Amino acid sequence: MSNFEIITITLSFIVGIGVAQLLSSFAVAFRGRTEHSLHWMPFAWGVVILLFSIQYWFALLDLNKTLAGGWDWLWYGQMLILAVALFLAGALVLPSRVSFAKGDLLDDFVTHGRYSLVALAAYLLGWIPANMRMNNGEPIHEAFLFNIALAILVLIAFKSRSSRVWLTTTVLFYLLFALTLLSIYSTPGS
Repeated sequence: MSNFEIITITLSFIVGIGVAQLLSSFAVAFRGRTEHSLHWMPFAWGVVILLFSIQYWFALLDLNKTLAGGWDWLWYGQMLILAVALFLAGALVLPSRVSFAKGDLLDDFVTHGRYSLVALAAYLLGWIPANMRMNNGEPIHEAFLFNIALAILVLIAFKSRSSRVWLTTTVLFYLLFALTLLSIYSTPGS
């Protein structure tokens, strides 16, 4: 087993548990639709978190190629913080079986789930120093701007209580995210 494989086991466990929690919560929310009314908001952000979790795994493969000098504690710490942010985002966005006792999905999102957006914004902003470090201190200008813009949209959605603002920020986020995938990340893991 290589150093890379050993190092990324814990990172993959953390992100993997978050993905498992997220997918399980999707199923819990859908199965509970007869007792609790559904709402699009937590599902829309849950899909985003799932996509970023997958992208994180591809990014780890790129990091292994980029870090020819090897991993150090600072790199590991940065990637660990990003993995924990993804876990928190995935675990908070939708209710688990235990916490989905009363109210509807929108009530749960406003009370608890919207804090997943703070974790998602932290994840996006956390990639800025990571990208700079990968590029010898130089920011990748497009990635820097996209991450800032995406994080701002996420934080606006977190702060708002208006369904119109939620719809606008979510649609803008999806459009900008698609543009990011097509322009910066042309293939998974690049």
